[in-house]
Amino acid sequence: MKRTFALISLLVVTSFLLGACGPSADNESVIATAIVMTMRAQAASTPDAPSSPTPPVDPTLATLTPPATPTTAVASGSYTDCMVASLVSENPPDKTIFKPGEKFLKTWRIQNNSNCAWNTGYKLVFWSGDQMGSAYNYNFPQGLPPGESADVSIQLAAPETAGTYKGEWKLQTPDGQNFGVGQYSAPFWTEIVVVAANETPTYGVTSVTYDLERNPPTGCNTNNWYYVTAHVSFNGPMQEVVLQFQHSDGYNSRKFKLEITGAVTMDFEDPNGWKFHIADSQGAKWIRLIQVFPKYVEYDKVNFTFECK
Repeated sequence: MKRTFALISLLVVTSFLLGACGPSADNESVIATAIVMTMRAQAASTPDAPSSPTPPVDPTLATLTPPATPTTAVASGSYTDCMVASLVSENPPDKTIFKPGEKFLKTWRIQNNSNCAWNTGYKLVFWSGDQMGSAYNYNFPQGLPPGESADVSIQLAAPETAGTYKGEWKLQTPDGQNFGVGQYSAPFWTEIVVVAANETPTYGVTSVTYDLERNPPTGCNTNNWYYVTAHVSFNGPMQEVVLQFQHSDGYNSRKFKLEITGAVTMDFEDPNGWKFHIADSQGAKWIRLIQVFPKYVEYDKVNFTFECK
């Protein structure tokens, strides 16, 4: 402020001195120059308008990172714990015989063995082999809570050329991760046999698997029982078939006589089981299913060891 006042005073004195000498163009020029210089000096000496005061920074907030923008997308890997399933059953059974071009409905019964509830965002996806006229993927038909099972069906068609065909499938999570069934997350499949249009199919048993139960499960009891259930698959109709259980000690069960109307899997229980007394000989044993009619066939055995200790 003091500097500005001194400059203005100098300008006034200069004007009086020049005015005393009389007006002239040179005097006016000097006065104008002095005014301009005075205005520039005043502007230079005027302090800038104060800005808004900056609030002090709270040291407890200085290291915080702004939150990320929220998203509704599912992060990859979040379904890892949901990828646990098992194959309960299928229909028609593998190695069913079809004519060329014949259409059929394949159904797998899948169990959700995870702790997640599956929704219809899960899919059945073609994995490898023969596609048999199917699409590459199908949405799961319904929601499936943990521990529950559901049928998954697709329409297929037998190829036009005779032969054996197999197509493998897997499941897929909503974020695109593929998984199978069982301990090793294996694919499940459909396998069919196509016969020539002028050929007469030969129907029969194509698969025999077993479930074995011991009662009581462990221990050395007065009586120890073993019960076997055989799961038997037929690839087509059979007018008459006779089956029977056989034990490694020479015992044969009563016979099962039945008519098979189409490709199907049926369960048969050893009617009397196998009882071991506490004093019976221990060691390796087996039980198997045999076909007595229309021809004699011995199927795989279920092996076990009777131990009493």
